[in-house]
Amino acid sequence: MFQIKKRDGLARIGELELPHGKVQTPTLMPVINPNMDFISPSEMERIGAQMFITNSYIIMSTPSLRERAKEEGVHSIVGTERPIMTDSGAFQGHMYGKVRTENLEVVSFQKEIGVDIATILDIFSEPHFTYEEAKHSVEETYRRGKEAVEAHPDMNLAGPVQGSIYEDLREESARLMSSLDFAIHPIGGVVPLMENYRYVDLARVIISSKKGLNPSRPVHLFGAGHPMVFPMAALLGCDLFDSSSYAKYAYAGRIMFPRGTEKPAKLHPSPSPSPPRPTPTPADPRKMPDEERHRLLALHNLYVSFSEIRRVREAIRKGTLWEMVEQRARARPELLDALRTITEYNEYLERFEPRTRRSTFLYSGWEGLKRPGIERAARDAERLALESPRRFLPEAEHPYSRTYSEEMRSKERLGISSPFGPVPIELDSTYPFGQSIFPEMLDKDVGERMKEYEGGDGERVSDRDIETVRTIARFQFGDKGAKLLLDGKITVVKSKKTGKIRNVMVDGEHVLSLRAEDGLFTLKLAGGERLHRSEFPAYRVVVSDGDEFIRDGKNVFARFVADMDPKLKPADECIVVNRNDELLGVGQVILNREEALAFNRGVAVKVREGKKD
Repeated sequence: MFQIKKRDGLARIGELELPHGKVQTPTLMPVINPNMDFISPSEMERIGAQMFITNSYIIMSTPSLRERAKEEGVHSIVGTERPIMTDSGAFQGHMYGKVRTENLEVVSFQKEIGVDIATILDIFSEPHFTYEEAKHSVEETYRRGKEAVEAHPDMNLAGPVQGSIYEDLREESARLMSSLDFAIHPIGGVVPLMENYRYVDLARVIISSKKGLNPSRPVHLFGAGHPMVFPMAALLGCDLFDSSSYAKYAYAGRIMFPRGTEKPAKLHPSPSPSPPRPTPTPADPRKMPDEERHRLLALHNLYVSFSEIRRVREAIRKGTLWEMVEQRARARPELLDALRTITEYNEYLERFEPRTRRSTFLYSGWEGLKRPGIERAARDAERLALESPRRFLPEAEHPYSRTYSEEMRSKERLGISSPFGPVPIELDSTYPFGQSIFPEMLDKDVGERMKEYEGGDGERVSDRDIETVRTIARFQFGDKGAKLLLDGKITVVKSKKTGKIRNVMVDGEHVLSLRAEDGLFTLKLAGGERLHRSEFPAYRVVVSDGDEFIRDGKNVFARFVADMDPKLKPADECIVVNRNDELLGVGQVILNREEALAFNRGVAVKVREGKKD
């Protein structure tokens, strides 16, 4: 049903295939109230809606709607041929105390009316629940989920994750629900957190849920419909959002923006409410009849919401979602607190963080240096920089090799006192050190960190180019990998035009090429053969089938991955082997181990070169 097309850490652009069509994620599902003809689905589709959500409990509880839905199907009721997901009444239980239905009754009804994804009747876990109450919601939701899956094994069912604000219960609930054959997993019980700006708790709930969830299934953040939430939630791995906020805020006379909400009267001048209807003057919303004003504001709110979803997707494509989240976090202190909280989970997040990105690192605050991928790179660079005496030079304009060309001619071992910390000058062009932009006026603690590494004398290096090759290889492949790759006589081939290193030959074999865009190595087949001498399973992706295709240079699909080095991260260079540990090719990792073993669709390794028999 689901496969990853592009990714940026936990965030992913995916394709969700359903009976009524394919959906690109992340996406927002507008809530359709079957009792209200407010904005038609066709209008929403023009703005960007690919999928809708409506409430099966309301349909089932309304006699006229129930009979019509049974006869014509839910798509006729809603008025669309796009995919439709239905809720079960759990939120109504949260709002009003109880619902007059049972789990199998409402699930069976959803099947009867032909929904694309049906939701079980879970137990909404309130933020104020005691631990025991929250644990009961986890256990009862799991029992109902198991009951529904066994009764309707042919349905696309949504298995919500509950557990209130208790992280261990959220993770346990996620593991329990992942053990059942669900199509997607909503994270439930979070609307009160968002309504009260408890974004720190929201971040903890999402991360703890993601820890236990099957990574091959889409994650739906129930009730998340404000554009303020989309970037951070997508960064943490949420794929689907839904809400009726666009209508609720419109009825309250409020306009939604990525930074928050405003009333038209407080905006001078008030913006045009919605591009789909560009003619109103700034004063129009306040002078319109209620029904027309509500409709116009709702259209605006939807347009803003879908525009932000599109920005999130584009940020994932470009690898700039962290920057987007950091910028959006400045809109509210509670969002900034949540961003700072996320870094507490770097050990988990690092497993999904790529070693490199296509974009430049743009500093917008010290939180940027705490990103899991950036913190890992800084940690690795510091180890290399401090293992032997170096003379540390002040941060300078990139590339360092140009700024400090005179110093580099001295063959002295040099380092940079950079905002990232101590960095060997050999990582001059390597991501993120060589692709970063900092303001001249840094935060005080960052400036103090740079001063710690000033002065000192450095050892001598015999050959600057070979030292650069060794340092980048150790940074990228670790000490053991670099030793295997560079064991022999090293010859460096430079570009005649730029004078920069391009290829690395060892004993006459082409083992590595240096990428200009990020200063990291591309692994060649001869290099793969050297890494293949390492202890199993280092650097390996093991496939169960398709040897001949990989030898021909075809990509490795997730369904053929039998095992994988758990240390490999997205964008790492790897070798591909079969179950007999025979080398088949070299390539770049797309999915990490837990993802590759969970997915049965999509590319796990982009193969660059196959090894012919």
